Amino acid sequence: MRAAVRQHGFSFVEVMVAVVLLAVCVVPMAEAVRNGLSASTAALDKAEELRCMKNSMETVLAESYPALWSAAVKDGGVSYVLPEDAACQRVVRSLTLVLCEQCAPIPVPLAPGVAQDRRESAMVSVSLTSDKGYSFTALVAR
Repeated sequence: MRAAVRQHGFSFVEVMVAVVLLAVCVVPMAEAVRNGLSASTAALDKAEELRCMKNSMETVLAESYPALWSAAVKDGGVSYVLPEDAACQRVVRSLTLVLCEQCAPIPVPLAPGVAQDRRESAMVSVSLTSDKGYSFTALVAR
């Protein structure tokens, strides 16, 4: 009886069960941490893209109406060059300028010969899209 009282601690089976339970719990936790870290990286990329798109759109809208008009008349805005921005190096942006009188919901372009005659009443529809999903549209009037 005296020998049984002095034995304290865990048996080998109890230790193995505890290790297996810990292993079963640690794997999902490690996966959750990995997913959380990758989600934060994706959120940073989307925030950078959004900032780039907003800055690009603000720069285009800061242009004068005659400058946007002439770019739209010339070649649909293809010759209009978006400003270089160090944060926009990984974002592919596409700008479309369309002259229209009835621009909602979809801009209906004016014919090239008619455009100059309706300069006072027409608007320039400015659309900026990125390769990753953001799209901004605005109308610029005289």
